[in-house]
Amino acid sequence: MPTTLDIDTLRSLIAIVDLRSFSRAAERLGRSQSAISLQIARLEGLVGHPVLERARGRVIGPTERGAALVAHARQIVELNEQAVASMRHPAAGERIRLGVPADFLERNFFATLGEIRALYPQAQLALRTDVSARLAEDVDHGRLDLAFFKRAPSHTADAAIGCEPMAWFGNAAAARHGDPIPLVAFAEGCAYRDEALRSLRGAKLDWTIACEAQSLAALAGAVNAGLGYAALPLRLGARKQLSRAERHTNRLPELDRIELALGFAAGREPPFARAIGNIIAERCALA
Repeated sequence: MPTTLDIDTLRSLIAIVDLRSFSRAAERLGRSQSAISLQIARLEGLVGHPVLERARGRVIGPTERGAALVAHARQIVELNEQAVASMRHPAAGERIRLGVPADFLERNFFATLGEIRALYPQAQLALRTDVSARLAEDVDHGRLDLAFFKRAPSHTADAAIGCEPMAWFGNAAAARHGDPIPLVAFAEGCAYRDEALRSLRGAKLDWTIACEAQSLAALAGAVNAGLGYAALPLRLGARKQLSRAERHTNRLPELDRIELALGFAAGREPPFARAIGNIIAERCALA
């Protein structure tokens, strides 16, 4: 009897290798960690070799044979997606209303859109950027078909697909000791702004919005001009070449991580909306 590899198991293997974690892979795939572990155990029994190298409960990476299997797994999963797409094209002119935070445009997003167009040439994406609170509200009320949005760490049923550590950036030279801390932030409803204010209130520190920016470029410009401090994901601030703020000097409190979630409108899901959302999550959201 021929040996058959299960595509869902291969997806789990790819997620574990990419994220170096069973728990984060389970969150991304919307499954329990025990279910993911069972899949890998069955896979190793099927191929006759360990596929993951682990130490003290942590995933180090794939074994030598596991790396070869992961390469095949990526090809198999991609070919499966292409085969399904070729058989189930959406109706001509079908629009998929997609909402993303503005900083997604800093994450190689347009290359990801090119990949989606190649897989689903008849699907038309109607893209809108906004702050996370409005994106979450709009997808809940059916005004968007799918949306990526940021939020505080949660334990809700819709698991996060990723998380990002936050840090303070900037050097507000004009700010004097004892004055309210000047902030550069996006509009109300932005998860970065919410986390900055939560941390300052928790530390019982006064603050003021020195600049409310409408774009990431404007926010970076305001920070570089010394108007105030901004709370941003570490990778995003580094990508914009912003200088880290010295917490012990400026009295800035610690920041919690921010979660990234993917939501779908209930009751109306255009063809391939979920597949397109998963592609963006894998290629772009965690970049």
